[in-house]
Amino acid sequence: MPDKNVTFYSIDSEFLQVACKLIEKMYLSGERILFLCDNEEEISFYNSKLWTFSKLSFIPSGNEKSIFIEDAKFCYIWFSTNMAFYNEPTCLLHNGLEILNYKNLERFKKIVDIFRCDSISDAKARSIFYEESGFSVQRLWIQSQASWTAGNL
Repeated sequence: MPDKNVTFYSIDSEFLQVACKLIEKMYLSGERILFLCDNEEEISFYNSKLWTFSKLSFIPSGNEKSIFIEDAKFCYIWFSTNMAFYNEPTCLLHNGLEILNYKNLERFKKIVDIFRCDSISDAKARSIFYEESGFSVQRLWIQSQASWTAGNL
């Protein structure tokens, strides 16, 4: 079984642009994503922006208010405020949220954790929890003036 991995992105730009680019890349590689949000307003905002992000890709996405649960299997991206597995996600994406229920992480093979560059200590704490949950491979990419460099937590 391949290693379960976490990729951290330390950003100094707008979260939406980074998240949408990563979602598009993961979608094109066949990933199914649970996009974990803080609240219903975030779900509506990110879902609406994803629909208009790329003229090259139509990325099927939804949430409990926009799609019948039985149709979630057709959505590669599912937006939720909780650990919902309606679209059988392989990847969890979030914006540096503290995840309270780490036992559900076992269902994922990949986590994408995007955080503001000034909250590295919180990311280090999440890194420990991810490792305790079986995610042995962890990477950090640091954004600086529109370029990316590898780093360590």
